[in-house]
Amino acid sequence: MDDLLRRRSSFEVIGLRGSFNESIKHLETHIEHLGLKCRVKVDLKGAIAQGGILGTFIGAASLPVGVALAAVATVACTGHTLATYNPDYEIIKDYVNKKLKVVYKK
Repeated sequence: MDDLLRRRSSFEVIGLRGSFNESIKHLETHIEHLGLKCRVKVDLKGAIAQGGILGTFIGAASLPVGVALAAVATVACTGHTLATYNPDYEIIKDYVNKKLKVVYKK
């Protein structure tokens, strides 16, 4: 991993089982140790695709709560995006496929 980060490569970490937060913290520490910035995101497209019709019914049932939570999440996401403006790396969490995508952005 250190070699890939030093070479500014994009890569994937696959086969994670319940250790997403530890793995992300480990990656963030290494990236910041090299003097680079990173942003952590969630792969929502994959999660929505896996949710399918069940997600639609659950979403419709909780629409008022969902709208309020979406507003709060949008504000939080905007703040996070500004705090990590122009990152060197993006770490994308893919819960469905149990992997992390580490993408070099510059």
